[in-house]
Amino acid sequence: MIAQPVYEKLPAIYLLIAASTILLTQAPLAVLLAVIIFLLGARIFNMRSQNRRSDNPKRRKHGFWPEALYNLLPYAYLLGALFVFRHGDSSYLMFAGAGLFCFALFRLAQRRSYRKHQLPMPIRVI
Repeated sequence: MIAQPVYEKLPAIYLLIAASTILLTQAPLAVLLAVIIFLLGARIFNMRSQNRRSDNPKRRKHGFWPEALYNLLPYAYLLGALFVFRHGDSSYLMFAGAGLFCFALFRLAQRRSYRKHQLPMPIRVI
């Protein structure tokens, strides 16, 4: 059994390890494996996020994208920013990568505002 503080930080650790591997490694196989680890960490974040949703299901907007793809969009933005940082040679591309990175963090922060860990309500016995 893993301690709860470590368990809560595991997806972020997966994303950080994968991001650092993408940025620092030149081997294509290592980058491919890092992308897979990044997507798995994003998937774990999404599963936890869906479990902790506190907004009313009737008020949720249904968009054009399938839900699984929509949930991965901010992480796709982060992954795109990482590849722009890795392969970008000009300062304009670096600026675009920074904008993409900030937009992804903004979308994740928006999403987090409706996710709170819900404790079960105790049953009162009379």
